[in-house]
Amino acid sequence: MDLNKLTSQITTPTLQLFQQHRTLITTTAAVLAAGTGIKILSHIIADYNEWYALGPNGLPLNVFGYLFQSAAQPFARLDVREPAPYDQDKLSKRYGPLVLRSFLIAPLKPRKGERPRVPLFVGPHRQTTQGATPAIRDKQEAFLHALAAANPSLIQVKPSNLEGPLFNSVWLANGIPLRDDIKRLNGEFAHPHGEGSTHMVLSLVDAAAAIENGWAERHRMSGVGPIMPWGFVMIYAPRDAEELNIWKEFMVASARYALGDETKVVMP
Repeated sequence: MDLNKLTSQITTPTLQLFQQHRTLITTTAAVLAAGTGIKILSHIIADYNEWYALGPNGLPLNVFGYLFQSAAQPFARLDVREPAPYDQDKLSKRYGPLVLRSFLIAPLKPRKGERPRVPLFVGPHRQTTQGATPAIRDKQEAFLHALAAANPSLIQVKPSNLEGPLFNSVWLANGIPLRDDIKRLNGEFAHPHGEGSTHMVLSLVDAAAAIENGWAERHRMSGVGPIMPWGFVMIYAPRDAEELNIWKEFMVASARYALGDETKVVMP
């Protein structure tokens, strides 16, 4: 069989058909391409609007902040609700034995109900359902200052370096030596957000227990290179007085872990 002749028999009619209906074919292709482009653009606009609606955070609240977090998406983790997707013994050699200790006052009970909805943006990391009431948010802010007042040589309240100056944060007091995983956060160990969720650093044991019992999830950049330690989690917003007390226990556990084994932290 003559392949050249066969190819000519196939391509010649095709070319003739294209020449006869060039306008129709090119118009159809343009319409399909435009339709696909419009769908992509619509998705980007909707995604940006959802991101923008989360409000002020550590990134600029504009297209540049959105593009920055979008660029980080390929590196961010999706296993944020798995209790311990890492080798604890290996990390204990890197960060020290404190990561394998619990600093919680009592064993955790499972959180009631479903987890809140948390969009997959790298930043800001927020929940969009089951937020705290204004009264509970006021009590959270008051607790930050009460914790610092009860431990004046250990803890201070300052604007957050991670979330921006609109959010208060608890830091280790000036002059306290910082371990490697706390040093990554510059001594800022916890900060609540506007809807009541709270980022904090916990020991690996406490972080895993919080996630397993439905109280928390890791930040998507936790454990990614030197950016955030594996124990950097988001505790969900307290919905009532009982959950507010558990939130306070998490806050104290975070402070105890950040300060180290021998330092006593007073619960206000």
